[in-house]
Amino acid sequence: MSAVLDVLWEDRDVRFDISPQQMKMRPGEVLIDCLESVEDTKGNNGDRGRLLVTNLRIIWRSLSLPRVNLSVGYNCIINITTRTANSKLRGQTEALYILTKCNNTRFEFIFTNVVPGSPRLFTSVIAVHRAYETSKMYRDLKLRSALIQNKQLRLLPQEQIYDKINGVWNLSSDQGNLGTIFVTNVRIVWHANMNDSFNVSIPYLQIVSI
Repeated sequence: MSAVLDVLWEDRDVRFDISPQQMKMRPGEVLIDCLESVEDTKGNNGDRGRLLVTNLRIIWRSLSLPRVNLSVGYNCIINITTRTANSKLRGQTEALYILTKCNNTRFEFIFTNVVPGSPRLFTSVIAVHRAYETSKMYRDLKLRSALIQNKQLRLLPQEQIYDKINGVWNLSSDQGNLGTIFVTNVRIVWHANMNDSFNVSIPYLQIVSI
């Protein structure tokens, strides 16, 4: 099971000096933007690098020493701001500050665009991270959420219902609860017939075995 779960580390981990294999896009990962001249101002000040923005993480890699790199999963990001930083390549300039938390350890990253006058570093990372945050229902298991309205499943964008099955017991409690299951192209949703707010949403990404 651990080998299966480790495949999905990209958006949920902060890793340093990863291998070329770990730097490759995993199935389902899409490269959204690539910035050629970005400095890791806090960790490698004065070192020009390449920043890759994917739908799961950002990857920074030194151009002079490719084995010096880092991978930051969006699920680890606590906050993104823009502030002034001192760069060896640009001097005092606006930079992207990213605060993260991974395994109870906090990391701060500061990225500076070496090319003056280009806002792509800020717009790309902030926009993609926002999209990641607003699409968590596609990936995360949710309990007692606002899933049901008038006995019908509230569909996510591009979600389609494949089947609706009445009379399904949830046996997680001693007495059990009778409810309804919705099977969609994204997830499985169950809710109690007597109480719509007693429910669970299980995306297929969270399922290890059935």
